[in-house]
Amino acid sequence: MRLISIPILVTTLILTGCSFPGVHKNPVKQGNQLIPERVERLEVGMSRDQVQFLLGSPITVNTFNPDRWIYVERIDFDGTVQENTYLIVNFKSDQVSAIERESGGSPSDPLSKIDTTPPDRQDEGSWWWPF
Repeated sequence: MRLISIPILVTTLILTGCSFPGVHKNPVKQGNQLIPERVERLEVGMSRDQVQFLLGSPITVNTFNPDRWIYVERIDFDGTVQENTYLIVNFKSDQVSAIERESGGSPSDPLSKIDTTPPDRQDEGSWWWPF
């Protein structure tokens, strides 16, 4: 009787161990951490250095428009993006001219509200015709 109960006990322990619901997973924050106290201190008229001191370096600077800094805070949970928050700082004459806050998809998403298109160019004429 004792020999039969030991394999049953071992089998029961192994099967209950396999049904464990899993380990606790914390959300993973990526990109810039947008600390609310620092974002609230951001004002129109600040210099680039002041913005960088408050918020750190932006995750991306628009290639076609270097006067547009984009800060991204992304929260992933279990391999899926749960939340994206964007803070967009626009500069004019090296001072903050506008501050925008968005939530939603990624900048490469065509349905996103984040505008990453290059600015319109002034009519410079043709490259082959000097007039």
